Amino acid sequence: MFLTVVAVCCAAVAVPLLVNGARAFRRGARSLTRLLALVAGLAVLALGVLVAVLAAVGTTVSTALLVLVLALAGYLALVFAVFLGAAVAYGHVRVTEEAESLVVLGCGLVHGAVSPMLRSRLDRTLEVFHRSVAAGRTPVVVPSGGQGEDEDRTEADAMAEYLVAHGVPAGLVHREGRSTNTRENLRYSGEVLRDAGVHGRTLVVTNDYHVMRTAMTARRTGLDARVLGAPTARQSVPSAFLREFAAVLVMHGWWHLGALAAIVVLWGVGLTTGLLPA
Repeated sequence: MFLTVVAVCCAAVAVPLLVNGARAFRRGARSLTRLLALVAGLAVLALGVLVAVLAAVGTTVSTALLVLVLALAGYLALVFAVFLGAAVAYGHVRVTEEAESLVVLGCGLVHGAVSPMLRSRLDRTLEVFHRSVAAGRTPVVVPSGGQGEDEDRTEADAMAEYLVAHGVPAGLVHREGRSTNTRENLRYSGEVLRDAGVHGRTLVVTNDYHVMRTAMTARRTGLDARVLGAPTARQSVPSAFLREFAAVLVMHGWWHLGALAAIVVLWGVGLTTGLLPA
């Protein structure tokens, strides 16, 4: 019965991921980061097949390996469930305060123009900016993003043009065009704000899937900021959350490696003491 439930769960998870990944592939996605849903779907499907094969063999060795596989996969599934719940909750916390400064994190451009995902971040920034102005504040806006290898200009320049075109005075836009990752986004944006003599509340704007890691990184870089999430297109959600999960795993890599090693050790102890079949 338990193995049947595992097989059904694997299928229920794998099929939507495979469908989403196949759609991304048909739309022209070729990079690993954009095809993570497809890769994850294949991995979950392979896990289901491996569990079925080990269960079908039925020897003491295959049963022992089955226990180990289920334990390791169960740990990763639990960690992902906790991550997903926290990320969704954190990404939908409503931030109503006005701000003295706004930092909007960049992401890839499309032919030198802002992408739909980046536009979502910018529109959320504009919403907070105009609300702050209505409350009597004139917040500084820092578009943060360097120039990627496949881009002909910095993300900060493209974002600044969009912000100015939608009502933000050019004098309030302070570009940060050096960063290549989230940590640098926050670190260099903090330097831009200090150089401009801007103090007070800072709001960092990114997409909802990215809010939790951004908040964690902000604490590590010493930037005192709240993080605000912008909506993510539905078709991009699976790969986006999987990419974030992988990044968070890496941030706490030694903890997770230690936990996985402990599972293997306990499994070995179970074999030697007879608690598991040997």
